[in-house]
Parts: sequence; C-alpha cells; structure tokens
Amino acid sequence: MTAVTADRYAEELLRAGIDLRLPDLEASLAGDPVFREASPEGLLTLTVRGSQIPELFLERIYQFRLVQYLQRGWVNASAVAARGLRTEPYDDLALRDYHTLVVERGTGRLRGYGTLASSRDRQETALGDPAHQTFVLERDYGIRLADHLGRETPSSLVWEGKRLVRDYAMPRSQSAVSVPWWVYLGWASACLRVLGTEHAAIVGDGKFDGAIHQLRLLGFSTQTLDVASLPPNPSDLFAPMWDQQERSYPFILRYGEGLEPTLKRLRAVLTSGEDGSVRARLAEFMEARA
Repeated sequence: MTAVTADRYAEELLRAGIDLRLPDLEASLAGDPVFREASPEGLLTLTVRGSQIPELFLERIYQFRLVQYLQRGWVNASAVAARGLRTEPYDDLALRDYHTLVVERGTGRLRGYGTLASSRDRQETALGDPAHQTFVLERDYGIRLADHLGRETPSSLVWEGKRLVRDYAMPRSQSAVSVPWWVYLGWASACLRVLGTEHAAIVGDGKFDGAIHQLRLLGFSTQTLDVASLPPNPSDLFAPMWDQQERSYPFILRYGEGLEPTLKRLRAVLTSGEDGSVRARLAEFMEARA
C-alpha cells in the first residue's frame, strides 16, 4: 500500500472519529458503575467493566483509542490501512477489563479514557507457567513478571494500566485541564478494587516526570524497573509510539497507605470547580501528610 493511500485512509479515520459520542451512556449501562461523579464543568466520569457497556458503545470506545493514538502519531498508519482497521483490535476479553470514560454530560462526547486490563489468560494460570499469555509490558520490555511478583502468583491478580488519554481535539479550557485527573480518579478507583486482594498488583510503563510521578502523587506504592524496551517490529501497529526522546520505564503498583486519602482529596478538588493546578494541590497534600 502506498504512502498516499495510507495517509488518505488515516485522514478518513480521523474525520470519522473526531466527534465520538456515547449518548445516554449512564442509562445504557448494565448495572452500577464502579465509579461515578459529575463535575461542575459538565463532565461525567464513569468506570465500568466492559461487560456493562453496550456493544455499539464498546466499538466506539475502541475507535476512540485508535483515533487518539493516530492523532498523536503513535500508530503505524500504513499498518492500519493495510489491515483495514476502523477500531483498535479487541476481542471478548475486553468485557473483563475496567474502562474509565469521561464524557460531556450534555452531548455524550467522549473526552477522556483509561483502562485497567485483565490478564489475557482464559483460565487460572500462574505467572511462571509456560502457558501464561504475556502481558504487553512483558512483551515490550522482555521481562518476566514472575521474577518480580512470584512464579506462583496467579496472573488473574495482575492488571495492566493502559491508554490513559484526553481527547486530542479538546480545546483549552478548565474542563480540558481537569479531564486527565478525572481519568486518573476513576481509573484509580478500579485499582483500589483489584488491589484489595493479597498479592495483587498493577503494571504498566510511563515516564518518570509524567505518569510515574503522578501515580506516586496519587499515593500508590510505586516500584520502577530500570529496563529498556526492546526494539519494536517496524510493522507493529504501535511501533511509532516508541520513537520519543524521553524513555519510559516499567512500573509495578501496589496498595499504598496514602492512596485512599489522596483520592478523597482529589475528588474534593475536582468537584470544587476551582481553577488552578491539580498537580500542585496534590503535591501540597502529599507534603502535609509526610
């Protein structure tokens, strides 16, 4: 496929995905959300399992995921076009995952997203079992989580944080400032639920001054691994994501004593509607607790 054809295909995807909406999302859910909160700016944040989301909405969510990475240049446009993708690939295991959705209450437009993905093992499997289906983190960094979490730890106790993004097309506003923090708050509420089990952990990767710093601000017990990522296959869908000046590091999150009070504080800050840096206020809260 020629570069011109791939670019045209990408442009069509971006046009189709510039205004993705989930109308009447809350009323469409099967059961109660793990997290729900409305903001003074007119945003609604919900965290739910994939099995609670209508099939059409789940498809739009994975369309949003693909479009957001395509807009940032983190997706191989030629691979997308060659495979005829309209959404990021997903399967029935997405029904097990937790999805955090930030939408405009009035329009249903999707403005922020994050996921907490379950193991891809379809039956109870230990991390050290040769049959274990590797997490994306294990694949991308060539590591074995069994070496860090224990060979006998069930993979079902490990969850992977992914795709925490704000709508790339969202104009500058106080709402835009708050969206990433609403994603973190809803996502971390799901983390609290899964970390309530002994030996549970959440894994992912991020930059020290970005996601890792923010996760520590939220009160997670955070362990980083000084391991470089493996060279990506040029044909991989997300190969361009690795072409960045600052490297990312794998991390392991566990329950921290500061997590629940910090999330309570974050919720109060966001629902207050006050302007200003959320990050600075969380840093002050952390220092006051030290």
